[in-house]
Amino acid sequence: MLKFVHLFKNYWLGISFLGMAAFAIQEIPYMLMPLIKPASNPIMNMPHEIKWIEAVQGICGVLSMVLLMLIVRDDVGAFTLATAWEKVFFGLTVLMIAINFAGWTLYYTGHQYGWLIVLSQFAAVPLYYLFFGLWRSNYILAGVCVPFFLVHTINGAMNFLKK
Repeated sequence: MLKFVHLFKNYWLGISFLGMAAFAIQEIPYMLMPLIKPASNPIMNMPHEIKWIEAVQGICGVLSMVLLMLIVRDDVGAFTLATAWEKVFFGLTVLMIAINFAGWTLYYTGHQYGWLIVLSQFAAVPLYYLFFGLWRSNYILAGVCVPFFLVHTINGAMNFLKK
């Protein structure tokens, strides 16, 4: 971790290498997409019907990624699992990315069910960021992830669950 500008209390504007790694891990399915070239790709062809939901989702999503990588705390170790809560939130972080990867695996193999897309691609990603934020005591990130989870999941449900 690198610290550049003190924000308040133990929060710094800096570079979180662990946050950058977490972001890169979450992006792996998107990096593989051009190589896999799925026959059907409803996520990338999703209509953008409600502009304000798209806008809020975009703002919260970008803010989550920025806070993940650029907010650091000087009172949190590089990789710590010292407390029970750290173990729980780290475990939930790993579980969410595993759900996301399993969903992408099924998606790429043609199993593109609406409920599966909503749970594994739309709900799991903001929860991954939320639990990562809680594990790293980055409560600013965690706070942004709550509305991101709600709006992202609602957007996915509106597009992929039968009306």
